[in-house]
Amino acid sequence: MTRVLIRMPSEIRRRLVDEWASGVEPSDVLGVPALIRRARMVPPGRVALRYDERTLDYGELFARVDRLRGRRMRSAVADPLDALVRVLTTLEADGAVAVRPRGHGADTLLLREAVLAAAVADRRAVASECRRRTTDPAFGSADIRLVATAADSVATVAELLAALADGAALIVPTAAQCGDPAALAELIATRAVTHIVADAAMVAEISTDTSLPTMLRWDVTGTACPPELSERLRALSPVAVASFGYAVPEYAGVVTRGPLDGTGRTRPIPGARVLVLDEHWRPVPPGVVGDVYAGGVALLEPEDTETFSWHFIADPFPPEGAAGARLVRTGDRARWTEDGRLVFEAQRAAPHLRTIISLA
Repeated sequence: MTRVLIRMPSEIRRRLVDEWASGVEPSDVLGVPALIRRARMVPPGRVALRYDERTLDYGELFARVDRLRGRRMRSAVADPLDALVRVLTTLEADGAVAVRPRGHGADTLLLREAVLAAAVADRRAVASECRRRTTDPAFGSADIRLVATAADSVATVAELLAALADGAALIVPTAAQCGDPAALAELIATRAVTHIVADAAMVAEISTDTSLPTMLRWDVTGTACPPELSERLRALSPVAVASFGYAVPEYAGVVTRGPLDGTGRTRPIPGARVLVLDEHWRPVPPGVVGDVYAGGVALLEPEDTETFSWHFIADPFPPEGAAGARLVRTGDRARWTEDGRLVFEAQRAAPHLRTIISLA
């Protein structure tokens, strides 16, 4: 394929493929072993995980991990708590797990330690940005966090490690709670949740007659950001702060983030990279809608590059020192604003992959 650049001022082109496209270097990134060591130092009686009516404290969680150490793990476990314990055991031993897109047979993406560590660093940094927060140096964070997605998702695993490293509790919702705004709101209220990661469309359906005073932070994701959502969340939880992020299954965490102000404007997060290209892989000028390609430090790695050749491409404009870097075709479309913010089209051009953690 011939890649001929659209004629545009060199400064604009530089911004499109460099300054605007790349987030700053990530900082305070701890490896997975260090994160788990921090979690093992949390007082054992503190709640670590809740699923439905079941609870594991830190002592029980790591006692289970220790019993499983050295055993062959398998992913075909129906119980979400058991599945997360197995994932944690595998991460402590190997630092990596496999991720399988549903409907693609044995095709595998690798969630390596460095990728997961980058995602966890972002989640920990974002979780700390609240108007008020209680942290005891000896006991850790008083946060009660919830990620409204499947227990076998990459997002849940990243949130688990982030919560454990901070001494917080993670609430794992049931499938029914993930799909029902009223049930999700009831879970938030019942468990006194302080932080949530959830799809914007789901959060927008929570009734404003509900009061969620314990909420300190809303991190909503999607491509469309309903203009009225900020006011709705302020009515639900007046002291909470909120952000809007764009995520794809092939990236461990959100790729871009911005304020939840109704504009949907975001920027690449630290370590992330986003290009908006035309059908010939050329950068489109500000204001022009193009195809979104995402990459960066938290991009999952194809185990077989040939299998995923339709899905991943070599970065056509790699940053200095990043030769060979890949980008994923997200199937989404967006445009850059004149001041370097990314705004996504509300309707996804193609459905995203559904990825699951696999220990088989």
